Amino acid sequence: MSNVPAYIGLFFLPHGVRILTLYFYGWRGMFYLLPASLLMLILSENQTGLSLLSPIVSVPCCYLGVQFVRILFSDTISVSFAIKDWKLMFWGGVVGSIFNGFGLTLLNQTYKSTVDNSALLLEVMGFVVGDVLGLIFCLLSIVYLFRMIRFIKIVPDK
Repeated sequence: MSNVPAYIGLFFLPHGVRILTLYFYGWRGMFYLLPASLLMLILSENQTGLSLLSPIVSVPCCYLGVQFVRILFSDTISVSFAIKDWKLMFWGGVVGSIFNGFGLTLLNQTYKSTVDNSALLLEVMGFVVGDVLGLIFCLLSIVYLFRMIRFIKIVPDK
């Protein structure tokens, strides 16, 4: 039997959606994401066993990660799909994933009687790997979708 908890996904695609929403809508994006996150958690609670507080921890952690990277590396508030903004989205997603991993791990440890440091690190790394792989897939899908749209000329060039 594996030591990795069942609630850690290796390829968590909703993380990419969270990062895009929080990048473009800022703090208002949290209000858009919380209902969907709670619904997803309620529908999968029997399979994952996550706490109902997970979305309340996860969404603000992702927001803080995106804003942390934006404050450190961006010289403007406006957002677009320029190359610089893709990099900010990616690194904001990575930092948000790290914050999310720590937040969810601390939340999940409150229900356990014993704490093993190696298990904590494995849990944080599991969240980070799953979130980042989902983010990469989401961003690459959007890049190729935009290229396909440009190639078939659905949106005419100006």
